[in-house]
Amino acid sequence: MVKNSNQINFLNEKSQKIRLDFLKLIYKGFKYHIGGSLSCADILVNIFYTKKVKKSKDFFLLSKGHALGILYAIMLDKKKFNFKFLEKLRKNNKIGGQLDTQNIKINDWNTGSLGHTVGISIGLSLAKPYSKIFNIIGDAEIDEGSVWEGLMYISEKKIKNIIIIIDRNNQSASSFIKKKEVFDKDFLKLLNLNYFKINGHSHKSISQAISKSLISKRSSIIIANTTKGYGFKEFEKNLKYSHESPDKKFLNKIIGKYEKKTGY
Repeated sequence: MVKNSNQINFLNEKSQKIRLDFLKLIYKGFKYHIGGSLSCADILVNIFYTKKVKKSKDFFLLSKGHALGILYAIMLDKKKFNFKFLEKLRKNNKIGGQLDTQNIKINDWNTGSLGHTVGISIGLSLAKPYSKIFNIIGDAEIDEGSVWEGLMYISEKKIKNIIIIIDRNNQSASSFIKKKEVFDKDFLKLLNLNYFKINGHSHKSISQAISKSLISKRSSIIIANTTKGYGFKEFEKNLKYSHESPDKKFLNKIIGKYEKKTGY
């Protein structure tokens, strides 16, 4: 759990750096989805820079595979591999625009745009009942039947060790989805699970919800309210940048502007 203002400041600064590092990867030719990657950046930073995932026994699943660029930026920052290695994989078509485990061992499941990882989490939880399984999914992904089958199973079987974080950025790849009864009417509260609604850009809120989930004897659903494209006004809530990358001149201008602002 984040205990003091120094830790909060550290995480906020780390989030700013990771978001800029992510844009620099795009500038260097990597094809990532800007909006949905930036919306979950703070969640990923909070998980990986507060040692919530214990490498020896826990599992992490990024179900929204199009957010892989943020995860790569974090792994580069943590020196799990270097840019030269990543660039070589890209040039040899060994990695693409969706997260895989074939060549970079940082996720426990291959994904497309939708990783369907709630079911995978259940399998891991049954095999490893003393581990914690962290799972980040998108708010459009929750429309998938496999997600609901998994949630019902977790509830009915009283599975204890899964933490599902829903990146509630109010947009799919092509449209706004602000009105959604499953969130608006708190339908998920009816399941036999811990239920949290938090600000997905507040490290204090993220940490508190995850810390409570880690000590609970029930699995958890955390609705993290976020903004697509968060951190850069040019990209926030902009459907254009769900798929499309800006031209290099425009992107370089944005990077320079925020480097000057943040000092990174």
